[in-house]
Amino acid sequence: MLSVPCFGTCIATSTKGPPRRSIRSTSSRKPTALAVASAVVLAACGGSDDDEDTFSPQLSTLSTRAEIVSGGDVLLQITPGRDTSASQIGVTLNGQSVTALLLPDGSGNLVGLVSGLRAGENTIVATASVAGGQTFQSTLKVTNHASAGPVFSGPRQQPWVCETDTSGLGAPPASGPCVVTTRYEWFYRTTGGTFQPLTSLTQPYPADLATTTTVDGRTVNYIVRVESGTINESVYRISILADPAAPIANPWSAGGTKPGPAWNGKLLWHFGGGCGPGFRSGRNTALAALNISDTISVRDEPLALGFAVALGTRNTLGTGCDDVISAETVAMIKERFIEQYGRPKFTIGLGSSGGAMQQHLIAHNYPGLLDALTPVRLYPDTLTVVTDVLDCGLLNNYFDNPTNAPNWPAAKRSKVDGYAIDPQGRTNCNGWSAFARDWPDPTNGFDAVVPTASRYNAVSNRTGARGTFQDGIVNALGRDPQTGFARQPYDNVGVQYGLQALKDGAITVQEFLDLNEKVGGLGIDGEFVPNRSVGDTTAIERAYATGRVNDGENLTMPIIHYRNYVDFANDIHTYHRTMAMWERLQKTNGTTSNVVRWTMPQAGTVNFMRMALLGHNEWMERILADTSSATPAQKVINNKPATVTHACWDDAGTRHDQPASFTDPGVCNTRFPVHADPRIVAGGPRAGDILKCQLKPVAAADYPVAFSAAEMTRLIGIFPNGVCEWSKPGVGQQRVKGTWLSYPSAGESVSLNSGS
Repeated sequence: MLSVPCFGTCIATSTKGPPRRSIRSTSSRKPTALAVASAVVLAACGGSDDDEDTFSPQLSTLSTRAEIVSGGDVLLQITPGRDTSASQIGVTLNGQSVTALLLPDGSGNLVGLVSGLRAGENTIVATASVAGGQTFQSTLKVTNHASAGPVFSGPRQQPWVCETDTSGLGAPPASGPCVVTTRYEWFYRTTGGTFQPLTSLTQPYPADLATTTTVDGRTVNYIVRVESGTINESVYRISILADPAAPIANPWSAGGTKPGPAWNGKLLWHFGGGCGPGFRSGRNTALAALNISDTISVRDEPLALGFAVALGTRNTLGTGCDDVISAETVAMIKERFIEQYGRPKFTIGLGSSGGAMQQHLIAHNYPGLLDALTPVRLYPDTLTVVTDVLDCGLLNNYFDNPTNAPNWPAAKRSKVDGYAIDPQGRTNCNGWSAFARDWPDPTNGFDAVVPTASRYNAVSNRTGARGTFQDGIVNALGRDPQTGFARQPYDNVGVQYGLQALKDGAITVQEFLDLNEKVGGLGIDGEFVPNRSVGDTTAIERAYATGRVNDGENLTMPIIHYRNYVDFANDIHTYHRTMAMWERLQKTNGTTSNVVRWTMPQAGTVNFMRMALLGHNEWMERILADTSSATPAQKVINNKPATVTHACWDDAGTRHDQPASFTDPGVCNTRFPVHADPRIVAGGPRAGDILKCQLKPVAAADYPVAFSAAEMTRLIGIFPNGVCEWSKPGVGQQRVKGTWLSYPSAGESVSLNSGS
C-alpha cells in the first residue's frame, strides 16, 4: 500500500514482560491533547539486542496514525517476532483482552478492527510467548478523538451551522456537534446515462440497468452504494460499485463481507472549489459522489472505472477556506473508509481551482494522505493568490474612479495588472472583483445559513463572526492582541504597480506616479484607505512556517495538471498559475519531471478526467511494481508512462506535444500564451511566493526612463522606505517548520511527528 499508516517518525516501546439545522454558538472547543504515539512499534525487550529485535511482536495502526485515531476504533496489525506465530500472541486494550478481534491475514500477521477505545490515550499491549515460557511485550499508545473532531485543525469557528437537513440526512441535533446517523443508499446507472435510485435490492433489476468495464477489465452491473453521514462535522459521502446481494459489512471481522471484484481497490478523493468564510458544515447530496465535477465537465468516470469515491463538505473551500480542516477531514474520512471497506492500493486527488489548492496544500503539509494529484485549473495555494487578488481590488478601485477612468482603457490596464483582455474589453482583474471585496471584508461572502445576528458588525457586534480570508485560517496565523481579530498578512508596501509598463513605455512617468500615489491599501475591515497596507510580520512568518505558502516540498508524487484555457474570457483561472507552481517545484525539488501538463481550448471536449485517471492508474501501478533501490521520488520519474506526456489540443481536437518550457516556440505556447498578474508586472517573481518584499532605496539608475528632479522627489515621497527588492527572499520567507502540524490554539502549532 502506498498510503502508509505512519506518516512520520515512528516511536514506540516494548518491554520484556512477566508471564434539524442547528446552530451551535458556544465557547471555542479545543482538541483533545495530542499524545505522541507511534504507528509502528519497534521491538524491544529484556535481553540482548538480537532478542529485542527478533522476538517481540510489532504493532501498527493500519487505518490512520496512532495519535489521530477517531471514532473509538482502529484497524490494528500485529506482526509476530521470530520463532513465534500469531497463535502465541495475546493483545489487550487498556488491560482488557481484544485478541478475539484479530484474525490471521494470510501473511502470518493478525489484523482486526479494535473498538471500545476511550477518549484520549489508550494503551495496546501485545504479548508473545516463546520457548521456555519467556514472554515479550510491545506497547502502542493510541490517542482517540471524537468523530466530530477537531483532531489537529484547532478550535472551531463559532457559530457552527449544521446542514444535515438540506443534505438529505435529517434534522441535526438541537445542540452539540453536527452528528447524524450513518445511512446507505443504492443507485444504478441507466442505459440512458443517468443515475436513478435502486428501489429493490433483489433481482430482477431494472431493465435499463447499464454495465461498466472497470480499469481492471471487469464488466459488472453499474450499481453503486453511497454511504452518507457526518465526520469532523462535515457531511461525507463514500460511493463504490457494489453487489446488493452481498452488501459490504464488517470486512475485518469473521463472517464480514469485503467489497466485491467491481471495486478496483483504489480511491478517488474529490475536492471542491471556491473560498468562503465557513462557520458551517456545508451541504451536498448523494449525487455529489456519483457525478464528479472538475469545473470543465461533470462525469462519472471514477465510478465507471471501478474507483471508490470519497468526499466531505469541508473538502470544498467554498464551504470554508481552511485547508487544515480539509486535510483533517480527509484523514478522518479515510480512516472510516479503511475500517469499513479496506485499505486502498493508492489514493488519487481530483479537484479544480480551490480543489487544486487543497490537493497541493494537503500533499505539502500532510504527506501520505494523497498518493497522486490531479489539480485542474490550478493555483499553488490560497494565500499567495489572495495577495494578487487584493491587488486587483485596489487597482480596480483606482481605475474605476471617474477622474482616472478616461485615462485607463483596457489596453493600458492590462499592462499594469498583467492579465489578458476579453472581447468585452475587460481584464481578468475584473473577474476577481467579487473575491477582491469578499476576502478582506469581514461582512461579505457569508452563506445565507449563517445568521446575520451572529456576524461581525463594526458598530453593533464587534465580537461577531468575521468572514475575512485571514479569519478562516486564524489557527495558523494567530490573533492580533490589540483587536482580537486574525492577523492580516496582506502587504503592498514598496510594490511599484505598473513598473514593467513604465519600462516598456506603455504608460508615462506621470501615470506611473499617479497610480502608485493613489492606489492605497486596505483597512482592518477591508475598506479602501489612502496608505499602503502593512502586513503583520508575525502572520507572514507563520504563513510560511506552517505551510500556508506552498513551496513545492513533498510534491514529488505523480501530478497531472490539466485545464481548459480561459485567459481571454475574463475568467479567474489563468494559465500563469501553472507556471508559478512549475517555478516553485523547480526551485525546491530541482525538477518538474514528476509533473505532466495538458491544455485545451476553452470549449474543448477532450475527456481529461478519464485520461488522467487512466494515466495515474498506470503510473501508480508501475511505481508499486518497482522493487529497485531508487528513492521514492526517483521511482515516480522513472515509472512515468510514455503516453503520459506534456500535450495540448487545438480547436480541431488534434493533439500536439507541449514543450516543458513555457517560452519555447510551437503550437501550444503560441495558442496558449502565459500572462501575468499585478505583482509580476511590478517586478515580482513568476513563482509568486513573496508575501512582503524586502526594500531598497529608490534609485534613478533603476529606471530606463528619465525622471525630472520634481518627479524623483515625488517618487521618493510615494516610497519613503524604499521599493521592492525582488531579487531577495521575502520578509519572513522560510521553509515550513514541519509536516503534520497540529493547532491547539490560534497561533500555536506543534508537530505530530515530534511532539514539539
